[in-house]
Amino acid sequence: MKWSNLKKDLIESVKGISLKDVLFFLAFPSFITLLMFLPLTIREPLSFHIYNPKWWQFFTHAFIHKDLGHLWHNLQGYFIFGVISLIFANNIKNKKDLFILFLFTLISLPIISSIIEILVYSRFIPMIKTFQGSSGLVSAILGFLPMLWVYHFSKEQRINLINMNFFNISILYIALLFVIIYYPIHKNILFILLVIGFILFFTFHYRKNFRLILKGVFKASKDNVIFYFLTILLPVFFMVVPLLLFPVKIVQGNNLVDFFMHYISLLYGIVISFVFLKLKFSRIYKISFRK
Repeated sequence: MKWSNLKKDLIESVKGISLKDVLFFLAFPSFITLLMFLPLTIREPLSFHIYNPKWWQFFTHAFIHKDLGHLWHNLQGYFIFGVISLIFANNIKNKKDLFILFLFTLISLPIISSIIEILVYSRFIPMIKTFQGSSGLVSAILGFLPMLWVYHFSKEQRINLINMNFFNISILYIALLFVIIYYPIHKNILFILLVIGFILFFTFHYRKNFRLILKGVFKASKDNVIFYFLTILLPVFFMVVPLLLFPVKIVQGNNLVDFFMHYISLLYGIVISFVFLKLKFSRIYKISFRK
């Protein structure tokens, strides 16, 4: 492989990402970083107080962080997942869809997560009294990846590969990670075997579509090596990153780590991207592919 060819493929991969896109992408991390330097007396009322919430906290808690270490951890995730998503979406001409998904998540997820905290945390995890941070939004971006990935191959093959079998496989994989990672808590091997059984069931029914996806991956290897790398990286990222970044030890010192919301947010990202892209493909299919 010649360096000149690799350089050309890289330029083609980012061509189309405008200054406006970059500024939009940087707006969120810039905003949450600036908020970190506000006095604690201002930041504290913006966190979500589960047992005595104020109306504004249903939204503001997603932009406030406990300390610089907490902020840095979320910024790392945002830039890693966000850059990969943006470059991939740019290559498949779906930047607008990615931005729409992010904006919708930015507005809706903080409110939904707050409601879950009131209904669930107060009953089952009463020791967690406050909640803040952008980890939910970052986790949701990770949830976009499998649906953006399969949406691309749907357009390539002109077949709707975004179906319930793929959706179930994605959701059940997260469930499998959850029951494996936290096995020391539930100590029930039947949970793991049951989830594996369901994954194998839906994978069997999706097997023909996987062949079409592999065909699309092979085609990408001939066109652009950077994009080919991304088509492989996206599903690998989705499968591996939760094992690396999500909390394994839920008790650290005298504090209980809020591990639950990472998974809720990841599932939320999968659900809304599935619904949005499935509906979009169905509309395009009726308008374009049947002409």
